[in-house]
Amino acid sequence: MAEAVANQRPPTTTDKPEPTERRIVPIEIIWDGIGPLYKNFFSNQAALTELSYGLEPHLNGPVQLKIRYDSQEFVGGIRVQVPPDGLKAPLRMDDGAVDLAALAPITTAMATYRDAIAGNYDVRVQSFHIGLDFFRGPVYCGVGIGGGHPPDGTVVSPCLSVNGNEVCGTLEGGLVRYPKEEWKRIRGCFE
Repeated sequence: MAEAVANQRPPTTTDKPEPTERRIVPIEIIWDGIGPLYKNFFSNQAALTELSYGLEPHLNGPVQLKIRYDSQEFVGGIRVQVPPDGLKAPLRMDDGAVDLAALAPITTAMATYRDAIAGNYDVRVQSFHIGLDFFRGPVYCGVGIGGGHPPDGTVVSPCLSVNGNEVCGTLEGGLVRYPKEEWKRIRGCFE
């Protein structure tokens, strides 16, 4: 028994688990219709850092974050513009269907960012729409979120804006299936 105790060595720093290193992805903000005061709000370093941590596992940088406000329509939006090589992992697709739920960690991080700005500065920011923009040659696909107001980003809408036209799909086996005549254009957005 004494021998077993004698063979134990004191713990060293290498015996401690390594802390998980959080990585950030650079974020470039594109302003559209946002005044100086709100630019200051949306530039909150703590909120942007948390957004960066949330986006890094899913997006290659730099991430283009477009923040806009239309003062004629009184509509605001926070959107990530995803270039062709922007996603770290391709979305799962199967003949006419795509796994949009895989985008939920991105939209959830964006909703958390929106809520942080609203909570710290102006509650009206919670009305800003959240979404992702995929531009692929002549095709644009806009992905939005669903859920109760304000949406928390965990539900990705099955309806896309394809070159300005709404195209809705149906949920089948965890994927969103789109009409065959629309799938050719939609598929290109996520390849």
